[in-house]
Amino acid sequence: MDYGVYLHANCNLLMVVQMTMGEQMRYLKNLPRNMERELSKTNESFIIKVIKSAKLRVPKDTGSLKEDIKRKPVRKGTNVRIWKIVADNPAAAPQEFGFTPHFAPILNSSKMAPGIYFVRKNTPFMLPAIEHNLSTFAQQLNNSAAKGIMKTWIFTKR
Repeated sequence: MDYGVYLHANCNLLMVVQMTMGEQMRYLKNLPRNMERELSKTNESFIIKVIKSAKLRVPKDTGSLKEDIKRKPVRKGTNVRIWKIVADNPAAAPQEFGFTPHFAPILNSSKMAPGIYFVRKNTPFMLPAIEHNLSTFAQQLNNSAAKGIMKTWIFTKR
């Protein structure tokens, strides 16, 4: 495999790669596997960051909602995992999407004595966490795609 870097007429660097047919086949065979592996790592780190951010934003009266925010695999493959965020708590959906003001029994709060209280306000936690972390996700995907391409390139050069 030969490659060279040249200065193009409009002052841009141009990289020219000459590969044999066998090297091209090896490169194209390994590229999807390496890309999937790197993108899967990026997706998993994004999910972990969203969960951490959501746990910081969740109302902390009892702490049970915070503990119930977890990630679960949707599908596991040889190179890729797809994750979902799950909040297994009956209070999660009303807190995230809103509710009408109502009386609610509060039994194990750290801030209030047990009793029935009038609840007026919901506190969304998941959507703001996603919005907060989404701004850097595109750049992370771009970096992991470049990393997958470079890993394939290095493997093909051998």
